[in-house]
Amino acid sequence: MCSKFSRFSHPKITENIKKSVQNQLLEAISIYDNGGIYERLEGEFKKKFNVKNAIAVNSGTTALFSMFYGAGITQGDEVIVPSYTFFATCSPLHQLGAQLRFADCLDNGNVDPKAVEVLITSKTKAIVITHMWGIPCDMDELVDICNRYNLLLLEDSSHAHGATWNEQIIGSFSDGSAWSFQGKKILTSGEGGFFATKHSRIYERAVLVGHFNKRAQKEVTDEDLRNFVITGTGLNLRMHPLAAAIVLPQMFDFDQIMQEKRETALILKKEIETIDGLKIVRIPSQANPAWYALPILFDKNKFTVNMYDFVKKLNELGAYEADIPASTCPLHKYPLFHSPDKISQSYPQKLYVNKQNFTNAIKFHNSMFKLDVWYGKERFDFIDNYLSIIHYVAKLYKK
Repeated sequence: MCSKFSRFSHPKITENIKKSVQNQLLEAISIYDNGGIYERLEGEFKKKFNVKNAIAVNSGTTALFSMFYGAGITQGDEVIVPSYTFFATCSPLHQLGAQLRFADCLDNGNVDPKAVEVLITSKTKAIVITHMWGIPCDMDELVDICNRYNLLLLEDSSHAHGATWNEQIIGSFSDGSAWSFQGKKILTSGEGGFFATKHSRIYERAVLVGHFNKRAQKEVTDEDLRNFVITGTGLNLRMHPLAAAIVLPQMFDFDQIMQEKRETALILKKEIETIDGLKIVRIPSQANPAWYALPILFDKNKFTVNMYDFVKKLNELGAYEADIPASTCPLHKYPLFHSPDKISQSYPQKLYVNKQNFTNAIKFHNSMFKLDVWYGKERFDFIDNYLSIIHYVAKLYKK
């Protein structure tokens, strides 16, 4: 149990990142179009994630808002969303007046396609999914549902940088996908995000809501949208050029980071599952996760303490990154998703809540804790330290 290998530093601030930021300070700290560092970063992103149109923005939440606005979601549209996710997957929809319908999750935290299908009505416009903790959702079933009902499929890929389903990269399946580049994400600019889509009109609407004048004049071609190119439609959502300079060098190291994280996850999974009462959540055979985090299921019947005390002891002994997610949870606990009209008088909304809809989400949230998944030269030291602590605590509290 070594405190030196208790708290992981991410991202690794390499000489290439320092040089990139220094060069950007000399080049420009404000860019009004899609040139310079934006052009380089967005070009690399499109190649890496196999997407047609992509735009860098100032946060993952902004990327989600750009996606929903670009898709034309508006007042009265019903949107099916996960009951278990980070709240920002859904909260931007309130600004557009959407009616939210929450679908329960499967045993691995990802949305249940069957729960999605039963919620579809004549007013449904889109299905929103989140690839929780970097594990891909069941894309075969979800794509099929959207095709049969002529619905938009929109992905929150914030946890899933580089994950694949049937060897196709997550974010390239759907009508739109949003990524967070917040500080803890696999690719990070500190704060930032990306929105991508294969549809030119959805993309151009997203450009207009977050940009204006120079970039909009370059990229918006639809005749009925051209009237808005000077002003945009209301917001400035650009990623800061220095944030772009931080993340661009990470693009070139991304494949190695993915390989090392997957190696770490396999070692952790194999060893942790030797402990009676702990197991990694189910990974579908078609999925190759990104391992944003390693979600571990805790069987309370196998230990003398509850999960919260178990994780507290892990933390006390130096496994600082063992964590029970708090803000990522079944969304029915948040007042925002019960009474949004109290804070948004323009668009009073209804939430279709049936307690049965959250059965799996509640169970999953109450039985899961997570670890970071490390990369780099010191990853084996972190693996050894954390596994020794987990084994010790499991033995200490074993029934």
